Amino acid sequence: MKLNTKSLLALLMAGLALIPLSLSAQKLNLPAVKRAQEPNGMRTVLMEYPRVPSITLMAVFPAGKATDPPGSAGISEMVATLMRRGTLSRTANQISEEIDFLGGTLGVDAGTDSIIVSLSLLTKDLDAGLDLFADVIRNSQLPEDELERERKLALAGLQSIGEEPRAVAGIATPQFSYGDHPYGGTQTLSSLSKITRESLLEYYKQSIAPNQMILTAVGDFKAEALLAKIRAKFGDWKSADLHINDLPKVVSKPAHNVLIDKPDATQTQVRLVRPGISINHPDHFAAAVANTILGGGFTSRLTDEIRVNRSLTYGIGSNFQEHLLGGVFQISTFTKVTTTKDILKATKDVLQKTADQGFSEEELRKVKGYMAGLFAISAQTPGALAAQLATLERNGLPKDYLITYLQKIQAVTLADVNRIAKTYFKPESFSILLVAPAKKIQDQIKPFGTFEIKTVESLIK
Repeated sequence: MKLNTKSLLALLMAGLALIPLSLSAQKLNLPAVKRAQEPNGMRTVLMEYPRVPSITLMAVFPAGKATDPPGSAGISEMVATLMRRGTLSRTANQISEEIDFLGGTLGVDAGTDSIIVSLSLLTKDLDAGLDLFADVIRNSQLPEDELERERKLALAGLQSIGEEPRAVAGIATPQFSYGDHPYGGTQTLSSLSKITRESLLEYYKQSIAPNQMILTAVGDFKAEALLAKIRAKFGDWKSADLHINDLPKVVSKPAHNVLIDKPDATQTQVRLVRPGISINHPDHFAAAVANTILGGGFTSRLTDEIRVNRSLTYGIGSNFQEHLLGGVFQISTFTKVTTTKDILKATKDVLQKTADQGFSEEELRKVKGYMAGLFAISAQTPGALAAQLATLERNGLPKDYLITYLQKIQAVTLADVNRIAKTYFKPESFSILLVAPAKKIQDQIKPFGTFEIKTVESLIK
């Protein structure tokens, strides 16, 4: 469904009307969270939320891209993909048929700092769903035939990536932003060829264990009754002797420019990137507010100037990518090849003005209301709340993060966002990544410094 501005505003107002939210109190009223830790190390975080007869469970493991071994970028992604493809007692088809019969969803996803197994279904089907959920977590076999099938699909995808400039930018941006750090790892032809079932099983055993697991649940249940069911499924699961190494922090690098040559491109993909902050950084809330004014909302400065006033693109946005080990601040957009210089200059002009002059009280007031509406929507369902709880537990955020979120946003001052602007929005601190035909834009990009030219093939080899 496509949302226009009026539709989105209506949705925001609906969200504000439904959520138990008091802007004057600057506090979100949510049911209490009940936490427990089991002898095998498993932690549970349960929230009774009986407004709808459904439940969402999320098992969060400290894995993901950050823990991919050197030279094996993408192994966590492959493990997550294959965990649903067969257990000791179920085939891939049986798993799919069972969750479909229950009318629920069962997914496994690898992110930057986590692997998350999620289950959502009606509360009346909890017993059957929990049995399936536990089986996928504890007994995945990562079958050889499924590995080969996924490997072929991934290789084919990489080999055809040059057909779409946005996809090229998608694989180039992590490498460009994080370099040799695990966050910069992406699947390549080489890394995919090195993955074996044995390496997958070793990663699985080191990552998916009860003393690694945080289980969050939100929905229509009684906490003690659910905890008893969880213990029945996971209580006898033996903790693992883990050998996970300490992970390196993201190291800031000097600004540098890269051009990925795509001779047949008719548009230029543009990414401006600079060092950012970790998810638990003291600037977290001030950065979120400042970014929303600059480029994180549909009435942001970048949208107004680059899209509305200058018609240089159909879309532009910015965001702080905040992870446990560090992060980056990124601006993403695209334009016609012939207006590459124009969009780079216009974007840098907005950054310079913002860094020099800061924001206004009116911008700050409006963005706080906008962010309150978005947060209201993000806390509407058991699934959304379970995901929020999983995020804060995995990243070691304060236990009251959700209920004090609005208070923290409201407490951000004009001095705070202007300090963020001066610290993070100076145009000279940004590196530039372009995906475009090199010959057609060489003269346009000369004012922005020297560019290292790479081929699409070099990204995936």
